[in-house]
Order: sequence, then structure tokens, then C-alpha cells
Amino acid sequence: MGFKLFKSGDDLFEEAQELIKMNDLDGARKKFENAVSKNTGSRDLAVLYIAIIDLVRNRGQKNAYQQVIGKISAAGGSLKFGITDVDTEKLKKECEAYIHEIEAQQEIPDSEWMRKGQQMIAVAGEFASEFGDQSITLDELTNGNSKSTGTRESLILQAIAYETMGRGAVEGDPKQAAEYMQMAYTFRKQLGDSGQEDMDAMKAYSTSGRCWICGRPANGLGIHFVAQNATVSQMFVKGEKSGEVLPFAGGSDNGSPTQIYICMPCFTAISNRANQISIGYYNEAMKNLRETEARLQRQIDALSVSVRMSR
Repeated sequence: MGFKLFKSGDDLFEEAQELIKMNDLDGARKKFENAVSKNTGSRDLAVLYIAIIDLVRNRGQKNAYQQVIGKISAAGGSLKFGITDVDTEKLKKECEAYIHEIEAQQEIPDSEWMRKGQQMIAVAGEFASEFGDQSITLDELTNGNSKSTGTRESLILQAIAYETMGRGAVEGDPKQAAEYMQMAYTFRKQLGDSGQEDMDAMKAYSTSGRCWICGRPANGLGIHFVAQNATVSQMFVKGEKSGEVLPFAGGSDNGSPTQIYICMPCFTAISNRANQISIGYYNEAMKNLRETEARLQRQIDALSVSVRMSR
């Protein structure tokens, strides 16, 4: 076989395809670029390959998906990416679905948590209806993961959606937030995850307590009220009526609770006042320290003068 000193665009295109099989995407991209510059007969297809490589390396970039969609018609109905047969119409739909996912997750602010969550649920439905148990081609191209399916992506998005709504709702409605976190936990379990963080959040959001200081009831442990270490005698425990929201947490010291509940307004007010007092003590201590330093310095200076005069 003869050696070609100058390779044609078509030669470079074929070499680029071989490099994809070897998982050398950087090398393949350069070859495709060179093939385009040498006017390969597969120019439009080479440009599409470049766009796919860029997408594989930048899955979080909306523009990368748009570039593939804009160039995918060059492939006709299918193409070969390494050893993977790609249905270009399915790939286009995947790109559109991922664009919708990015728009929901990245472009809607967390402050609009309900709209953000509902949009993610809508995208989850898109993945489930469009792809179902089919493998996601883009995940195969990115990391060889053929176990990623439309159904699995749908479950992931629904879990994230309810977590988003749970974290948003807890400020105003902890009980509703707990329900959202329970939904998220269910989806995490279906994915094979432990869902422990969602379970912990659900328990905290649904926990009720009464402030020991002001007596106001609240839901949402760690959000609207906190548990603070304290000594609680049996006299206070016996004073509570059965069925009422309790002002103390679990844990016991010979049958007595070791923590009391404090609502966040009381807790922050006390903390802020304590900080003000501690800052006052600190400033007073620093003032006394500087005065002591100045007095000692004067004594040292006077002693130095006395020593010099005695010589």
C-alpha cells in the first residue's frame, strides 16, 4: 500500500472516524476540522461530528445541543459514532429534551421554586413518553452508559423537582414541604438510592414543637424552630398535658428531656443580644488591655531614663 504524503479531506475524515472508535475525541475533532478545511465530500457530516464531540464534552451547555440540532440533517436517518449506531431523529429529540431540562434547572431561579419544579416534572414526562425504556443515546456516547433510559431520567428529574419544591415551600408551609420531600424520597428509592437526605428533611419539616420561651407552636425543625440543650426537671415535664405540642425534644436524663425547643424569632433575638453583649465585653476588655499596655510602656520608659541617668 502506497504512502500518501498529502492526505485528502476524505482521508482525514476516515481517520477521524477511526479515532472516535479509539475514544480519542480530541484527535478526531482535529482531523474533522482538517477534513473540512480540505473540502472533504463529507463536509456537512464532518461539521456534525464536531458538534457531537463538543456536546459530549459539554453536556451542560444549551448551545451545544442547539448546534447538533442545527446540523443533524446532514446525516440523513442514521450515522455511526465509533461503534455506536445513532438514530439521528432520536438524537435530535434527546437534544430537545435536554434543552428543556437545562431551561428548567438553570434558567428558572430558585426563588420561583414552584414554577421550576413543575417545569422539571413536565420535562420528566417528556423523557418518559418519548423514550421510555429505550437507552439514552447521548449517555452512551458520553460515557458508554447504556443503562441510562428515558424512564430513569424521568425519575431523576421528578426527584429533583420535588426536592426543589420542598426546599422552597418549607419557608411558608413546612407540612406541604414534608409531603414534597416524601415524594422525592419515593422517586429516589425507585432509582435505587437510599434517599436518606430526603427522608431526614421530611422528618424535620413535619416535626412540630412549641417554643419554650414564647409558647408559640411551629413546624419545621431546624427551619422555624431549633432544639437547644437545657436542664429540664420532672416538674416541667409533668406540667405538660397529653396530646399537646411539646416544648422539648427527645433524649432524656433520668427521664427528663435534655433539649428544649426555641422558635427562630426568639432564638435569633437572644443570639443577637448575646452577640451585642459579648462584643461590648470584648471592646471593654480591649480598651483595658490597651490602657494597661500604655501604662506599662510609660513605666518602662521611666525606668530606662532612670537607668541612663544613674550611669
